[in-house]
Amino acid sequence: MPIKIRKAEQKELPVIRQLALDIWPATYSSILSQDQLDYMLELFYSDPALEKDFNKAGYSFFLLELEGTDAGFAGLELKDNQTAHLHKIYLSPNCQGKGLGKKLIQFIIDFSKNAGAQSLTLHVNRHNKALRFYQAVGFEIIKELDTEIGNGYWMNDYVMKKVL
Repeated sequence: MPIKIRKAEQKELPVIRQLALDIWPATYSSILSQDQLDYMLELFYSDPALEKDFNKAGYSFFLLELEGTDAGFAGLELKDNQTAHLHKIYLSPNCQGKGLGKKLIQFIIDFSKNAGAQSLTLHVNRHNKALRFYQAVGFEIIKELDTEIGNGYWMNDYVMKKVL
């Protein structure tokens, strides 16, 4: 199963948007209402939102390619000389459970270490089954965070951290 992980170019932002549109319903339909799901997809994955992230200093998108097809992505921000923050990491549902998530997260860990980060943080919905995955690869819950995102919606997350 040949995989390749590459830093995304600006022209590939539509690929990331389409992956999110395909992946999010399978990931969040049991956690979020359809209205909130639609709202959040537009908030985080509209063309302007992706452009803003892409152009932010220290922010990079990465695409995971499986047998020639883009099947997942990650969004990472190098926040300072000490910390990297994983904003996004998703795999197509048909690619989950095959070890690809571990390969993508290990790539992110290695990239962060090579950039000088001492720790890697992320936020995960408290009801997301990915929580167990993050714990299995060494992340620990450091706090709960409830964030109002507009339109009456909240993100109810754990903040997790892995010392690199």
